[in-house]
Amino acid sequence: MLLNTILTIAVVTLFGCAHGAAAVYDADQAWTSLYFAVATFCDLNSFATRDWVGPTEGFVVTKTIDHPKSKVIGYIGYLPSDNSIYIAFRGSDSVNNWISDMEVSRVNYTSFPECNCQVSKGWYNAEQSVFPEVLMEVRALQMKLPDYSVKVTGHSYGAAMSQLVSMDLIANDIPCSVYNFGQPRTGDAAYSAFVGRQEKLSTFRVVHNQDLVPHWPFNGDTMEYYHVCTEAFENADGVVSTCNDSCEDPACSDQFKPHQWRPEQHMTYLGMYIACENVSR
Repeated sequence: MLLNTILTIAVVTLFGCAHGAAAVYDADQAWTSLYFAVATFCDLNSFATRDWVGPTEGFVVTKTIDHPKSKVIGYIGYLPSDNSIYIAFRGSDSVNNWISDMEVSRVNYTSFPECNCQVSKGWYNAEQSVFPEVLMEVRALQMKLPDYSVKVTGHSYGAAMSQLVSMDLIANDIPCSVYNFGQPRTGDAAYSAFVGRQEKLSTFRVVHNQDLVPHWPFNGDTMEYYHVCTEAFENADGVVSTCNDSCEDPACSDQFKPHQWRPEQHMTYLGMYIACENVSR
């Protein structure tokens, strides 16, 4: 385990994890993204007709994502108030179930062969199953709204989907930004470093204090998973701070030992409980 840890640190140090765009955490953007992430837990049949509220008021859904086999659910649309196209993915209703069912094996990352890295087999297969329709819809919206930015968000399993989708978007020359909540690790250290070098992408992983999920899969022993930057750590008092560019800052969520991880903290972010009624009238 010690050897694996040393090798992981060496890889990240060699290739670097900092964003090329030097993005700055935006609390207002995080709040808007959280609203969109939480709204994915509403009835998927209501996405196109629901009453969007708060920072999402005026949002227009143009596509619902529903892939029963991979359990990927979400939506795509645009928000005129901030000139943005949003892609949002739903997390799992049962944290314990999806952790126990998750396939922790990795596969070669073929979206960018030059990465020479690996990502979660289960999550990558799921993301690849829906990405063609995501890409088609985003390109269609860009034709109508050429000045709009592209933003991706999700919670938990949805955050893993968001992270992988964001990389496939820039592989197709579509710059984007990501604000995720309670994201698990999605790839190895080489993947983390590669993500950090992408000039067309900025990513913030908001982590609530002792949330269990961001510690999974483990980054030691035989799993060797590693987070992408940048972690935005929300402490017990609700104060959010940007963590260092190691992507696994020991002063942030990694300060907690396994016996301190709390699954119940996975369902509250920025003071909001993750439930449809909290983003609805």
